[in-house]
Amino acid sequence: MKSNTIVKDAAEYVFNLFKDKLPGDYVYHNYNHTAETAKACKKLSKSYNLTSRDYEVLMLAAIFHDTGYITTYENHEEESVKFMKEYLTGNYSDEDISEIESLILSTKYRTVPDGSLQEILHDADYINLGNKSFDHRADLLRIEWERILQKTYTEEEWAQIQLQFLLDTQFKTEEAVLNYNEQKEMNILKQRAKIDKFTKESDKDKSKAKPVKDGRGIETLYRSVYDYHISLTSIADNKANMMISINTIIISIVITLFGTGFTFSSQSEFASVRFVFPMAFLLLTSLLAVVFAILSARPNVTTKEKYELSKKDSSILFFGNFAQLQLREFVDKIKELKQQKDELYESMSIDIYYLGSVLIRKYNFLSWSYNIFMFGMVICAVGFVIIMLFSY
Repeated sequence: MKSNTIVKDAAEYVFNLFKDKLPGDYVYHNYNHTAETAKACKKLSKSYNLTSRDYEVLMLAAIFHDTGYITTYENHEEESVKFMKEYLTGNYSDEDISEIESLILSTKYRTVPDGSLQEILHDADYINLGNKSFDHRADLLRIEWERILQKTYTEEEWAQIQLQFLLDTQFKTEEAVLNYNEQKEMNILKQRAKIDKFTKESDKDKSKAKPVKDGRGIETLYRSVYDYHISLTSIADNKANMMISINTIIISIVITLFGTGFTFSSQSEFASVRFVFPMAFLLLTSLLAVVFAILSARPNVTTKEKYELSKKDSSILFFGNFAQLQLREFVDKIKELKQQKDELYESMSIDIYYLGSVLIRKYNFLSWSYNIFMFGMVICAVGFVIIMLFSY
């Protein structure tokens, strides 16, 4: 290559091109890879009786085949052709430029080489598959993909990709098969060993986690949560019943007093109605407290239509969802749950979620009921005190 002026000048041109315009994130597809490809072309071509013209065309194609990475990552081969033509047009024959273009385009992944020159360039481009430095070069490619394409992989995923790449890519020339296939097979075995190691570690982790998943711990968890929710529901209902009882008694007394035309004094007309305002306020707040207590205790049953329209968000275990189902339909769905433990746990989780939602609703209404009752009692008591003070 050094003795050929055209090839030497082209190599220097591409070196400067990469140095000035190729981003530093290209740690694999850089001039180092280009030089290795050209060097491999020179070595592989020795077993062929190439003419000086064929050799020159091959070397120029190897030098320019990755220059397109300067402008684009995907379909860079077409851009490489543009760089090649820009450099050679006017100084090289059109026929030879066309041949170099065909060689560059043949380096596209999964393109089947046509002819000896394309086969040599193909094997030279993938010469790392048969080298001991395969893992090192693969790591550089992985970094390049992460930096430029934002593609990230786990160690196992990357080993799978590299194994598949080794299996899919075959050397085409006899020289490459004889000199590099043995190391390529060793690289295949190394990748396979990595995958087996990751698989064993994964199975080991699963076996450790299995007793927790299939043991009684998870069933105890669900049982405890159900008991806890039921206890809270019972407490909320008892509190609501208490508020309903107290406030209905107060409402009955106040209405009775108003109905009998009560009076606490015979001195004037104002004296007989001076307690109307605090009593009326107590009546109103007691009524509101009862309403919120009733809303808290009132059942909220979902319908069959909701269950059918949104199965992933409803649980067949909740009576509001299966109440309108036919008996056989309900039994069949329970059978399905018993056969699929994950779905059974998921259904129980959904049921617990909606129990929690009902509890939140109950306690929100209860909170309003108690606050209103307390506010009404305080205002009524203060009103009575003020009236009594001004009366004397």
